Amino acid sequence: MFLPLVSIIVHAFWFASSENEWRNLFWHYLPDWLTIRDQTILSAFYLGDKSIFEPLYLLAWLKPIFWWSVFTFTLIFVMQCINVIIRKQWIEQEKLVYPIVQLPYEITCNTTNFLRNRPMWWGFGLAALISLTNGLHIFFPSIPEIPNKHISLDPLFVNRPWSVLRRDNFAITIYPFAVGLGFLMPLDLLASCVLFFFFYKSQYLIGGVIGLDSLPGYPYQYEQNIGAYTGVCLLAIWTTRHQILSAFQQAIGYIEATDKDEPMRYRTAFLGIIFGGIFLIFFAARGGMDIWIAILFFLAHLTIAITLTRIRAEVGLPIHSTTFIGPHHSLISLLGTREIGANNLTWFSLFFWFNRDNRSHPMPHQLEAFKLSEQAGINLKGMSRSMLLLIVIAMPLCFLMLLDTFLKLGVDSGKIGNQINSFGGRAYNFLHSWITSPHPVNVPHIIAMTIGFLFTLFLAVIRKHLFWWPIHPLGYGISFHMHMFWAAFSLSGVAKWLILKHGGIRFYIQLVPFFIGLVLGDFTTGSFWNILSIILDRPTYTFYY
Repeated sequence: MFLPLVSIIVHAFWFASSENEWRNLFWHYLPDWLTIRDQTILSAFYLGDKSIFEPLYLLAWLKPIFWWSVFTFTLIFVMQCINVIIRKQWIEQEKLVYPIVQLPYEITCNTTNFLRNRPMWWGFGLAALISLTNGLHIFFPSIPEIPNKHISLDPLFVNRPWSVLRRDNFAITIYPFAVGLGFLMPLDLLASCVLFFFFYKSQYLIGGVIGLDSLPGYPYQYEQNIGAYTGVCLLAIWTTRHQILSAFQQAIGYIEATDKDEPMRYRTAFLGIIFGGIFLIFFAARGGMDIWIAILFFLAHLTIAITLTRIRAEVGLPIHSTTFIGPHHSLISLLGTREIGANNLTWFSLFFWFNRDNRSHPMPHQLEAFKLSEQAGINLKGMSRSMLLLIVIAMPLCFLMLLDTFLKLGVDSGKIGNQINSFGGRAYNFLHSWITSPHPVNVPHIIAMTIGFLFTLFLAVIRKHLFWWPIHPLGYGISFHMHMFWAAFSLSGVAKWLILKHGGIRFYIQLVPFFIGLVLGDFTTGSFWNILSIILDRPTYTFYY
C-alpha cells in the first residue's frame, strides 16, 4: 500500500511544468503536512546518491510519514473493528469456506500428516514441474515450455461480430494455484463465477450485433461492478443483521455480554468504528475536503472493503483488481466533477493509493487471521492485539525501507522501474483531467450501476426462494475480474464434479491434499524464481501474470 503513497507524496511537485500547469491547478490544495515540495528533498528522491538517514532528508520526511501512518492505522483499526462484529456470523454460523486459509492451517497445525501425505506431494510436484520447466526455458530456450499462461483466443475471433470478444484479454490461463483454490470452493459458486464471466463476454457480442459497442465505455463493466459490489455488501450486512444487533445490544449493556472470547469487546469495536470514522473524516476535512464528500468517500471505500472480504471468504481469489470501481470513480459518475469541486478531487488523488487496485487490502487478511485462529485454537484477543502492534511497527519500517532504496538509487536514475512514477502519475493525471475537462453527471454510468445492483439483489432473492437454484450472486460480482481465472476454475469445477459424482465424498476428501499441493508447489517455486532474480539481477520466470 505504501509504495503508491510514497510516489503520490512527491510526484505533483517534481513533474509540474508550464505545460501541465499543475502549480496553478491544484498545488494550493495539497496539504504541506502530507506532501513534500522542497526541491532539495525531491532531487534526492528522484536522482539518488543520498541516504534517508541524513538529518536533512529524514526530518523533511518525518511529518508526512507520521500523519500518513496515523491515518493508515486508524483506517485499518476501523476495518478490524468491523471484522470483530461480523466474525461470529461469517466464521461460526455461516461457516464460509476461506480457501486461502486451508494451506497455512495444514502447514502450521497439521504439519506431520500434511507433509507425509502422498497426494499433496503429487500436486506439489506437478505445479513445481510446470514452473521449473518454464523457468529453465527462459535461460535455455531449447528446453520446451509448458504453455499454461496467456494462450490467446484472438485468432478464433477475427470477423465481426465475433471480433469484439477479443476485448479485455480473452485468453486461456491455467495457474496451478488457481486450480487448487478453485477445488476448495463450493461447486455452485465455482460454476457461477465461470458462468457470469461468459455472461460478461456475451455483452460484448450482443453489443457488436446490435451496434451498442460503439458507445463509449460499453458494456460499462466497471459501473456494473460498482452496483454488484454494493449489492453484495448490502446482502452481507443483511444476512449479518442479527449478529450486528446482538453485538450492539451487548455493547450498550441491553443484554448479557458473551463477547469475552472475541478478538475485542463489542463495545470497544463499536466505539472504534465511531471515533475512528470521525477521525478519518476530520483528517480529510483538516486538509480541505468537504465533510459530506469525506463521509460519502469512506462509506464507498468500506463498501468495497466489506465486499472484498466476503469474496475472499467464499471464493479465495488472491487478487482483486478494483482500479475503476473505487470511490473516486463512482462519486464522479454520480455527482460530476463540478459538484464535487477541485479541493475534493485533489483529495481523491491523495487517497488514490489505498483505492487504486485493492490488491493488498488489509480487511480480508484480518478476518482470515481470525478464521485461522479459530480453526487452530489460537487466542483471538492475542491475535487481534498482535496484528495492531505489528501494524504500528511495520508502517515506519516500510516507509524507511522504501525511502532508503529510492534515495540511494534514485527513482529517475534508470535503476528503478517506471512503475514508481506511474503510481503518482496516474493519480495526478486523473486530477488534471477532472479539473481541466469537467465531467458531468454520467447517466449511462448510473444506469449501469443500478442494473448491477438490482441484478445482484434479484439473484439473491431467487436463490433464497428456490432451493434448487444453483447460481450464486457473488459470481456476478467477480465476473469482471475473471480473465485470468475462468479457465482454471472451469478445470477445477469439472474435476470436482467428476470426483464427487463417481468417487463420492470420501474420495473427494482424499484428493483435497493434492489440490492444496498445487497451491504450495506453485508459490514455492514461484518464490524461488523471485529470489533468483534478485541474486542474478536479471528477469526470471514470473509464475503469475
